[in-house]
Amino acid sequence: MQVYRSRIAVQSQHGPEFIDLTEVVSRQLERCPVREGYVLVFSRHTTAGVVIQENEPLLLQDMARKLSQIASPDEAYAHDDFSIRTENLIEEMEANGHAHCQGLFLGQSVHVPIHQGKLQIGRWQRIFLLELDSPRAREVVVQFVGIA
Repeated sequence: MQVYRSRIAVQSQHGPEFIDLTEVVSRQLERCPVREGYVLVFSRHTTAGVVIQENEPLLLQDMARKLSQIASPDEAYAHDDFSIRTENLIEEMEANGHAHCQGLFLGQSVHVPIHQGKLQIGRWQRIFLLELDSPRAREVVVQFVGIA
């Protein structure tokens, strides 16, 4: 069993934003000797998830709307009350309780099988980093595990 690790740096523009990583992951796989196994795609952030979905613009709008219904940015969150919050504070802190709550319903990672050196995703499936917060520099860890 071999393990190869890489990363993808992303600059998001807004939240929610679906950032398609599929081609980047596929290109990294082409440079990797793993031919049978799986890839782990992992977000290093609590306000950005990794999901597999269809890249159809109206569907992406529907999903963004549904996330906003689940945890609206217009609601009040104790996490955003900096007069009472005492943990994990930094100077440039923004109100993002909604993004954390939305992230609860997503995962931070997905696994995709690799067979004969190719991602085994379905016809319409794409791997997305889903930005839930405001514009941010994001890092996604990509780890290929398997045999040559």
